[in-house]
Amino acid sequence: MENYGETNITTQEVEKRALLKESEYEEISKKLEELDAKLIKKVNLNDVYFCPIKIKSFAEIEMNTIGSYSLRLREQHKDNNNEITLNVKVINQEGDHNSWTEYETEVDSLENMNNILRILGFKPFCTINKSRVVYKLKDIEISLENIADFGLGIEVEIKTSLDKVKDAKTRIDMLFKKLNISLDQIVPKSLTNVIMAQKSKF
Repeated sequence: MENYGETNITTQEVEKRALLKESEYEEISKKLEELDAKLIKKVNLNDVYFCPIKIKSFAEIEMNTIGSYSLRLREQHKDNNNEITLNVKVINQEGDHNSWTEYETEVDSLENMNNILRILGFKPFCTINKSRVVYKLKDIEISLENIADFGLGIEVEIKTSLDKVKDAKTRIDMLFKKLNISLDQIVPKSLTNVIMAQKSKF
């Protein structure tokens, strides 16, 4: 979606993702332990993405240009606790789907936030449910994902400053190599983008 106002660029979220087979998913878990990555959490996520009511196709909102953004309402289930967050990711380099400016805040009520977004002129267009196992390796966060009605994947993320984005991408590539993830497994944009292209309803 297009940008509707100027913001101050703060922390950059640098991400790369890849598709996995079941055997690779299990093997990567073992490799992460060998690398001394720490298991942080296991969670179930329910993500609902919103767009302006006027939108009629995924092509109209697919992020690519500077200032284009995604708007996500997430319900996270961990043990007996639920956490709700509203998240916006903004592209700040043309065509770069591996580095974003991200803004996120906690929400008290899923129902109220959903109603607020609708009143403001947004509608849900895609829902994604997944389970996620999250590891931490120094400042790198690695998420192994099992996405409902889609498959398995890995997301590797580093939060950094704008001037260190290139270095962060290189470090993620090096980790992929250590995990035996090949170039043809890496998704150019994001797993979410692939799912949206298949399942969005307007």
